[in-house]
Amino acid sequence: FRKPVLIALIAVALCSCMSDTRYMSFITTSDGWGMADTLVVTTDTLEKTKRESGIELLLRTEGYDYANFATHIRITQGTTVLYDEAINAELKESSPAKGIGRRADYSIPITNLSLSDTTHTTIKIAQMMSDTLLMGIREVGIRIGTPVRHPGEVVWQVEW
Repeated sequence: FRKPVLIALIAVALCSCMSDTRYMSFITTSDGWGMADTLVVTTDTLEKTKRESGIELLLRTEGYDYANFATHIRITQGTTVLYDEAINAELKESSPAKGIGRRADYSIPITNLSLSDTTHTTIKIAQMMSDTLLMGIREVGIRIGTPVRHPGEVVWQVEW
């Protein structure tokens, strides 16, 4: 396969395993991810939902040398900042998908937000690891779908 076809097939396979994916996008970082590089994902307007949407960071790695990943994520709609935080995720505690050799895919829950269906959403992702050029992360993605649970989060559900 050629690389664009292979990436499309991987995206289709990944989407088919995830339920309620309203939006998913990947950015390739095959030559390394520089500390000064900010990856930007801009969505079109999203379909309206009656509940919050979960936002997850997706990492596709191959030969990544660390057990964690530090990043800064900023989510805006128009001029409104909805989320602006640094995250340090332990990749062993995240849910890796099966990979070939040293390849693994990770889904890291970020937050749940109520997103407007009339405004574009912009998500900026910057790596905050100590290496100036981070090798081993092949693609970085964003998934917007069902609300996400955070490790150790207590969820109360009462039905009357």
